[in-house]
Amino acid sequence: MKDSPLSPIDDRYYEEVRELSPFFSEKSLVEERARVELEYLSFLMEAGVAPRSSVPSIDVSYEAVKSLEADLGHDVKALEAHLSERLRASGREELAAFVHLGLTSEDVNNLAYARLLSKALKSVMVPAYERLAVGLSEIARSEAKTAMLARTHGRPAIPTTLGKELANFALRLAERVAYLKCLKPWGKVSGAVGTYASFKLLRPSGKWPELLKGFVESMGLEFVKYTTQVIPNERYSDIFHCLMNINTIMLGLARDLWGYQALDGVHFERKGRVSSSTMPQKENPVDLENAEGQVEISNSIMTLLAYRLGVTRWQRDLSDSPIKRTMGQALAHSLIACKRITSSLASMSVDRKRMAEDLSRHGEVLAEAVQLLLRMDGNAKGYEEVREAIENGTFSIPEKYVARIGEYLGLATDLARDCEREVALLLARRGKTRRSKP
Repeated sequence: MKDSPLSPIDDRYYEEVRELSPFFSEKSLVEERARVELEYLSFLMEAGVAPRSSVPSIDVSYEAVKSLEADLGHDVKALEAHLSERLRASGREELAAFVHLGLTSEDVNNLAYARLLSKALKSVMVPAYERLAVGLSEIARSEAKTAMLARTHGRPAIPTTLGKELANFALRLAERVAYLKCLKPWGKVSGAVGTYASFKLLRPSGKWPELLKGFVESMGLEFVKYTTQVIPNERYSDIFHCLMNINTIMLGLARDLWGYQALDGVHFERKGRVSSSTMPQKENPVDLENAEGQVEISNSIMTLLAYRLGVTRWQRDLSDSPIKRTMGQALAHSLIACKRITSSLASMSVDRKRMAEDLSRHGEVLAEAVQLLLRMDGNAKGYEEVREAIENGTFSIPEKYVARIGEYLGLATDLARDCEREVALLLARRGKTRRSKP
């Protein structure tokens, strides 16, 4: 009997993140390394190093590679041995000796990890974040005129609308997603310590940095010429910091929605679902609370990924190996948070009457409008007079200002209505990275 999974990602939450499995399982890593090795073998043929032939389609056996790794104690060397054996079995004996020729393990690993991360972001994470941003923008439009009490420092401030408050999150999220789509992972093939020494031996006259640049770019990555054995971390840092920004936006959104439910302004219906094991009446925002925890776990791992991968002893040490293997876990927790918030929004009902009542109980929130108009009319003490009236409990809106103040919503409704279009423009944007490469 197989032991139960240790991680809740592979058990309790697996159905929510299973689409990440093709990118971040150990088996996926082995298979991606194999694709890199075989593409490199074709590259050696084009470069005039390996004999001209055709690389056969090879069905990599994960179990066989792991068995070899147990004997050899080296994962990439085990894959090399497996691929060489498969080439010989396929009648391509002449190619077997050229598998992994000139490469260090990190040449293979950095390309494999970068491609897996890039594919996962493009096919899973970005679409999930986009759905959340678009969903928020749609609610912002529909609730553009839903007046509510804004609170700063937890205290009544001035009126706003629910649509405008959700529009803030939609635009922030869309901007970060647009930036994330511009961040192309870096890739390198530079040998044991970044001197291209092995390639100089393969063909002394070859312009190897230029040739290898083309190879790396053919994989959809951005080439880095100057390295040690490991690739610089700055682009990974950019990517994970951007993901942390997205997580932080989702955290703020989850907490604000939680607060609006606490004030009975919104409700998240859970028909047929249990919120409390003892209180049948409870309707708890459990998905929002779960999203908070997921985001915080994700950001704790991403913080490590963002700064630690850039540190190595001299030209190489292996302390980054277990850290890189947490990429999938970091993304999985973020994906769960995104899905939980998205589903909460889909089940959200707005109690506009309750929000209006909450606002009406705080007539003092129009004090800013009154003091502004008094000062515009030449009363230099307008602020002080209104403040004194508030403290004495005698504040009221002068009759001549009632029509001018109205609901005192400013451009809140317009901002909320414009949000959907602006989110769509951001998410459709394509561009180059805003960071320079080394």
